[in-house]
Amino acid sequence: NPLRTGLLVAALAVSMGLTLIMITVNEAFGERLDEIKAEVGSGITVRPAGSFGGGFIGRAPIGLNSGGGASEGNTLGDTLADEDIDEIWSIEHVAIVSRTLNVPYAGEGLESAIERPAGFTPRGAGAPEGAGVRSLPVLVTGTDDPNSLTTLGVQDAEIIAGRTFNDDEVEANVAVIGETLAAKNSMEVGDTFEMNDATFEVAGIFTSGTQFGDNSIFLPLSMAQHLFDREDEIDQAVVKADSVDNVDVVAEAIRETLGEDTVDVSTELSIFGAISASLSDARDSSRVGMVAAVVASAAVILFSVGLVARQRIKEIGIFKAIGASNWHVTAQFAIETVVVSVAAALIGALATFPLAQTVADGLVSDPAAPTGPGGFAGPGAQLRGAAEQLQGAGGFLGDVDVAVSPQVFLYALGIAIGLAVIASVVPAWYVGRVKPAEVLRYE
Repeated sequence: NPLRTGLLVAALAVSMGLTLIMITVNEAFGERLDEIKAEVGSGITVRPAGSFGGGFIGRAPIGLNSGGGASEGNTLGDTLADEDIDEIWSIEHVAIVSRTLNVPYAGEGLESAIERPAGFTPRGAGAPEGAGVRSLPVLVTGTDDPNSLTTLGVQDAEIIAGRTFNDDEVEANVAVIGETLAAKNSMEVGDTFEMNDATFEVAGIFTSGTQFGDNSIFLPLSMAQHLFDREDEIDQAVVKADSVDNVDVVAEAIRETLGEDTVDVSTELSIFGAISASLSDARDSSRVGMVAAVVASAAVILFSVGLVARQRIKEIGIFKAIGASNWHVTAQFAIETVVVSVAAALIGALATFPLAQTVADGLVSDPAAPTGPGGFAGPGAQLRGAAEQLQGAGGFLGDVDVAVSPQVFLYALGIAIGLAVIASVVPAWYVGRVKPAEVLRYE
C-alpha cells in the first residue's frame, strides 16, 4: 500500500529528523561549553575578606580634603601584604600571581570625567557632607601586570595610543590613562600631569568600552604604593593556576593557607558557571528532546510494523504453506522495515541542515548584566566583563554555531538499522503464531 508506506516514512522522518537535530545541537552546545571554559581561563581572585570593588569601594578619595596627601580614613579596610603573596607562591600548581592596588583620587591635577548622579553617594568613597564634590573620583590602579590592564569596570583594556609601561619602569613616573579621562583633561601621549604632588608622563591611552572604566589610570605597582604611602599593601591578587583542572585545588589551598576569615577567594570557573547556565540548560533540554524523539521513533515503527503484520497475516500463511520458514518470512519483513527506516532517516538527515541552527538559537538565551547610571558598573559588571571577553572570542552564548557535518548521515543510518532490528521482533512474533491451515481454512 503506497499511501500507508508514505505516511509511515513521513512520520518516521519527522521523529528521526528531530532526533538527529537534537544530537547535532547537543554536540554543538558541548563544544561551545568547552570553548567558553577555555576562554574563561584559570584565574583566581584573592581579596581581603569583606572587601568590595578591589579597594575602590570603602575608601575615602585621596586629596578630598586638601590639595594632596591622603585624607583621613583612607586606610579604611584590610589589605593583603607581601607575606600573603609569598604564601600564595608557595602553593603547588600556582603559575602566576599579579597584584593590584586601587585608590580613589579626587585631588588636584586631574578632573574626573564622570559627574556624580543626583542623589548618588558611593559608600565610603564619597565626599563628606558639605564638601560639594559633584564628580566621582578617578580610579587609580597600581599593577605589576601591565600587559593585562584589569581593574574595577575594566576588563583587558585596549591600548589605542602610545603603549603600556614595561618591567623596567616599576618605579617610573609613567601612566596609562582612560580615553574619557584623557579627553576631559585635554591630554595626549607624551603630556604630563600632576597627581598627589608628583608629575607623571602619559605613556599610553586605553579604552575599556565603559565610561566608568575610561575614568581610570594605571601606574606601576611600586610607584602607586610609594605615591599613596601604602608600602607593602595589596588590595587584590589574581592567581593563575597551571591548568584549568587545578583551579579549584589552588583556590581551596589559598583559603586554607590564608584563612577563609581573612580572604575572599573567587574563581573564573564560578563565572563560567554563571554565564554558561543558559547554555547548560539548553544542552540538557536537547538531550531530553533527543531521548523523546528516539522513543517516539521506536513507538511509531513498532506500531506500524505490528499493524502491517496483522494486515498481512494471510500472506504470511501462504508463504508458510508453500514451504517458507519462519526465518525467511521474518527476514522479508525486516528488509522492508530497514528500507522504510533508512529512507525516513535520510529525509530526516537532510532536514537537519537547515533546521539545526534555528533550534539551537531557540534553546539558548543570553545572560544580561545590569549597569548603574552614567556607565557606573552595577552588580553584574564583572559578569558582563567576562561575557564581553567571550564575545571577542566568538560571540555571546546565544551565538552557538551549529555545523552539521556529513557524520549526521552515519547517525541516521545507525538509528535506522537499530530501529529496524527492534521492530523485527513484532513480525517474528506474528510469524511464529501463524498456522497456515487456520489462515487458509476459509479460502
